[in-house]
Amino acid sequence: MQRMAGMDAAFLYIETPTMHMHVVGVLVLDPTGSPGGFGIDEVTQVMADRIHLIPPLRRRVLPSPAGIDHPLWIEDPAFDLAAHIRQAAMEGPVSWARLEQFVGEVASRPLDRTRPLWEMWVVDALEDGTVALVTKLHHSLMDGGAGANLMASIFDLSADAGPVEPPAEPWVPDMVPSTRHQVASSVSSLVARQRDVPGALAHSFSGLAGTTRTWLSQRAAGTKTPLTAPRTRLNGAITPRRSVSLTRVDLDTVREVRRAFGTTINDVVLAASGTALRRYLEARGPLPARDLIAAVPVSARDDHDQAFRNRVSSMMVDIPLQPDDPVERLLAVHANSLNSKALQLAFGTDSLQELTGFAAPSVMTTGARLYSRLKLARYHPPVFNLVISNVPGPPLDLYCAGAKVAGIFPMGPVMEGTGVNMTVLSEAHHLNVGVMACPDLVPDVGEIGTGFVEAVDELRVLAERVHPRERRVRRTGLGT
Repeated sequence: MQRMAGMDAAFLYIETPTMHMHVVGVLVLDPTGSPGGFGIDEVTQVMADRIHLIPPLRRRVLPSPAGIDHPLWIEDPAFDLAAHIRQAAMEGPVSWARLEQFVGEVASRPLDRTRPLWEMWVVDALEDGTVALVTKLHHSLMDGGAGANLMASIFDLSADAGPVEPPAEPWVPDMVPSTRHQVASSVSSLVARQRDVPGALAHSFSGLAGTTRTWLSQRAAGTKTPLTAPRTRLNGAITPRRSVSLTRVDLDTVREVRRAFGTTINDVVLAASGTALRRYLEARGPLPARDLIAAVPVSARDDHDQAFRNRVSSMMVDIPLQPDDPVERLLAVHANSLNSKALQLAFGTDSLQELTGFAAPSVMTTGARLYSRLKLARYHPPVFNLVISNVPGPPLDLYCAGAKVAGIFPMGPVMEGTGVNMTVLSEAHHLNVGVMACPDLVPDVGEIGTGFVEAVDELRVLAERVHPRERRVRRTGLGT
């Protein structure tokens, strides 16, 4: 057993009956190359053979008595793989729209905290003959960077890969400690952690001072990021219900747009998201007078960090809705991203990690539930309008028990006060887009997913008109 890290625990504390802190993924597999077929039996066997490579999947949460300290992760003595992998009760052939509806239904329910915080549903009757695995995993287990490590543990690089090396030692479940032992351990951990408080506070204040100086410098130059976002139809109190949209664009197309205008793939993602949201909002009333603000998660991992945990920071990026020209808005996003990155670096990627380590469990849990229950998001301007994540995925074709991976669609949690989360993941040939929303606040989420695809195609057409020499000039100008 081990004490939960502060940031991992924070994702548990802020969860409420309406704000589920799980991430959802849809994996689409082509079973053509799997000689024995591909269904729940094959999925269960793959997970049984490889679960030792993903230790968090056998751990459950043991809360600290009276919320004295962060919870423990314990190797669940009652772990049963069959309780986590289930067959979806859906008669085929299942359309893409029906799959999206099912994913929304799965995302609308919280995970059971009395066992390891994940589940997987097998949908093996899609109209095109593919199989979908719908996975729900609590954010306290890992972030997007660790999710990539999870995929590496489950998938193979060829359809005929050999068996996985068995564990060197057999798995041994933990015995649940007595209440007296838990109290003593929690108090000891809490006291030991207090030694780190002065250094963490000094580091955080230094980061805050650096952020303030950078923001003031940007303000003097007229490029500052606002401290609050405009009120829009996207923002307000949410309900437990979720709806999703799953779309994709060609990755080479996105790269061509990036090259043509001297930006980054992330800039193209943010700009296309802005165009999709512009059209969604414009169809329902006047556009807000100010730019949208997107919370963009940023990995705080180095290249050697392979741990299953959360190592993430965040930056706020202005997403312009004006002018009408999508290229001008793309270039504005590029400039805004550079400013936001400067603010995020000034604060420090580790500052948020250190601050959450000293969070009081009972205070965070009570505060989050009170904020949600009283629907306080209706009464103040939002800090940000939505979350947009760009997760790097596998650059090669992958396989699972002989079945080829045909698509990976990620979706992050919908936060209280903002009704939509857009997450994109790049894989070998595509940029897969998962949009999750609260339909009571943001109805017709499919319009946002479709709008993203249309926005990328629009930029592709404009990129094709850019002369190669002009592309070099744009890149040189933006890089100076």
